[in-house]
Amino acid sequence: MKNKRLVLLAVLLMLYVGNFTRIVGNENIRTVQFLSIFAIGALTALLIGELAETLKK
Repeated sequence: MKNKRLVLLAVLLMLYVGNFTRIVGNENIRTVQFLSIFAIGALTALLIGELAETLKK
């Protein structure tokens, strides 16, 4: 079950990063861009936590 969670987090992170690269950039950060960056950071933190837990065992 833990491996499925790890794979799911990795796939979601790839999708969020791919979606973020599609956003047309400009100098000002819009709300959508801020929320995308926040979600990417949250998924990264969850993925690192899962990896640390898996390697600890």
